[in-house]
Amino acid sequence: MTNQRRDFLKQTGLAATAFALAPSITFSQFSNPVLSRDQILERITKVNDRIIQDALSKQIDKPGDRWHGGFMNEFEMAHAHFLRSNFTRISNSFISPFSEYYLSDQLHESLNRALSCLLNVQHDDGTIDLYSTNFQSPPDTAFFVNFLSPAYAVLLTMAGVDDLSEKLGTFIKRAGESFLVGGIHTANHRWVMTNALVRVNQFFPSKQYIDRMDEWLSEGIDIDPDGQYQETSVATYTPHVNNAFQTIGHLLDRPELLDVVRRNLNMTLYYIRPKGELMATASNRGNRDQSFVTQYYYGYKYFSIIDQNPVFAALCDFMERELVEPLAQVGDTGNIPYLLEDPVFKQNPPSPTDFPKNFVKRFPHSGVYRIRRENRDLALIEENPTFMTYMKGEAVLQSVRLHAAFYGRRGQFQAEEFEVDGNTIHLKRSLTHGYWQPFPEDIRTGDGDWSKMPRHQREMTQQQTLNYRVSVTETNGKVSMDIEIEGTDYVPVSVELSFRPGGDLTGVEPDFHNKDCYFMKNGMAQYKVGNDVIHFGPGRTEHKWSQMRGMLPKHEGYCVYLTGETPFKHTIELG
Repeated sequence: MTNQRRDFLKQTGLAATAFALAPSITFSQFSNPVLSRDQILERITKVNDRIIQDALSKQIDKPGDRWHGGFMNEFEMAHAHFLRSNFTRISNSFISPFSEYYLSDQLHESLNRALSCLLNVQHDDGTIDLYSTNFQSPPDTAFFVNFLSPAYAVLLTMAGVDDLSEKLGTFIKRAGESFLVGGIHTANHRWVMTNALVRVNQFFPSKQYIDRMDEWLSEGIDIDPDGQYQETSVATYTPHVNNAFQTIGHLLDRPELLDVVRRNLNMTLYYIRPKGELMATASNRGNRDQSFVTQYYYGYKYFSIIDQNPVFAALCDFMERELVEPLAQVGDTGNIPYLLEDPVFKQNPPSPTDFPKNFVKRFPHSGVYRIRRENRDLALIEENPTFMTYMKGEAVLQSVRLHAAFYGRRGQFQAEEFEVDGNTIHLKRSLTHGYWQPFPEDIRTGDGDWSKMPRHQREMTQQQTLNYRVSVTETNGKVSMDIEIEGTDYVPVSVELSFRPGGDLTGVEPDFHNKDCYFMKNGMAQYKVGNDVIHFGPGRTEHKWSQMRGMLPKHEGYCVYLTGETPFKHTIELG
């Protein structure tokens, strides 16, 4: 290990075990033979072939129009991102030898028109617009380059497609000029930008691209000791960041960046829920209830081969056999161009063992506590209004939230303390608020301008306090949740259990004031999806004010409310 690499690991909190397999797992050999790259391509290409007809039907045919060759979305708007998304789907079938549309004249013509449109809407400075919010946007243009580069690399190896490769290369080269001077908005944009700079350099080598990349990298990488990036965006931005460091590390031979990706992939093993879903609730951005681990396939597949990692190989085998649909449609590119671009994917991974399906794991820096027992899954989350999720096969309790009508939004419970006592996890919060006194006389202006009298300079009196305590005990997949709120008396309380849409809810009565909302007076209720059932209760309804002032809007799906007032103490069983 070089000194540079060792220093990097110290700075980012990566121990030598960052490269090791996931710990404390008993492995069992798979009986199925490992699928070859061509077998995987054949499977996902069939899915892609089914969806491109819809894309072709949306292509705009208006010669002379700015958006001729683009695509019309459901709002009857044409924009660059929808163009790029449809171009990617169509090009995936065009470049895949396993597609019935491989090198077809119909797709060739469609792609040619789409690229002409893309060049037409590209600004003189090389950028494109994200029509919903960002205009002449360097980071959004960087996303484009990253998504389109694998297909461009494949097109460069094919005969008879010079018109396509020339136009796509022109777009990428123009975009590269914007990356040399362009700025960003968010933490992940830095790494998306560095990825794009390396991609441009891959096709049009220039030291200026590498120098600009190193300028961003010199800020330091925002990965915590758990292995998660600052935005904790498991379902959205983390895979993009991984792809960036993987691409840079691979193309520029920077092994310290590959180590960063390994660290995150090892952590993500413990965010996988039954059916291959991700626990994505603990996110600062891009939060989604239902998303799949297939977004990480590119990384897991790459490292399963170069590291001969049997755990990663097992996860990839699971995705290739059980998650073919999302694997083909994942993200913004699918996986076809990645598998075709890099020769490493022609190699075979080791024989799979297994990936974690029974574990208890805490990530203290990310504020997440994870428990999985095969098809039962529990997550507890700090500093998040959804402090708990529970899953039993297809039946999903997507959110548990707690609110007291205490000074508006302040009453929404978010755990500030997290304690573990055996198999019980305690989540706590203490909240104090009151009333403001007149602004200090010695700094009054007398002009009545409220903005010149900040609250932090006023004395607070008549202070009231609420102490929240939620204790969750898990035993072999069954959960007991004790909720206690005390301090100020007679404060209305509402406990919200939000179930994912699609199941049958029984043992409850409707809230006639709010759609898809229900109360439990007493006894037990159940939520059933197929053969999977979550039993929960007992109920408690002391009032029928379910969605109180200051409470966050309900989730999509069925919400069951247990209500009372402080001092409030109640136990809910799940199983």
